[in-house]
Amino acid sequence: MYKYSNGSFAGVSQLSGEPSRILRYSINLSIHIFRVNMKKDWHGILIVDEFKVCRNDEVIFAEENLHNILHIGGESQILSALFIGGPGPAINPYIPSIYYVGLDNRSALSVSDTLSSLSGEPPSGGYNRQPISSTTGFTIVTEGTTVKAKSGVIVFSATGSSWGPVKNIFLTNISSGTAGILYSSVPLGSNVIVSAGDTVSVRFSMALRNC
Repeated sequence: MYKYSNGSFAGVSQLSGEPSRILRYSINLSIHIFRVNMKKDWHGILIVDEFKVCRNDEVIFAEENLHNILHIGGESQILSALFIGGPGPAINPYIPSIYYVGLDNRSALSVSDTLSSLSGEPPSGGYNRQPISSTTGFTIVTEGTTVKAKSGVIVFSATGSSWGPVKNIFLTNISSGTAGILYSSVPLGSNVIVSAGDTVSVRFSMALRNC
């Protein structure tokens, strides 16, 4: 009889001889492979393909392939939209007609963050959360074996005064305030201050694997 302990089966086999040892090693190997696969990191649903700050038509800051943290509220909303919400945004209360991308300066991100957790979202200088239509704002593409919903280029413009620093990109379903859903957030590698006249552009993808 085998007993499972610490990721493997051990004990005395009810079989005897060489075949039993081969069986035991086979079981141990299978369980080990399963455990390794289950530990493989899954970053969530969103990856920022490109983040750029431009000044006088020159790129002064850029980062690519930034992984997100999927928040509990966002995960609940996505699963509700897929499995209990109904067929489409016209009658599905979990699918907003417009998503919004914003910037803030939280020093650390947590899966339990909500919109009330945001810190340092610019209050002026032309900053606004930028809209993306849930029906026309994404294109579905297949890259290798991964299917993605890719956004177009989202642009923020600083006018009148500078704003920042900002450290995070976030996705929500409301244009301002804290009464909505915080789906996910993506940390930048460093803080960014955006001066008057600068533009910030963001492109991102949504995927269920390899993201």
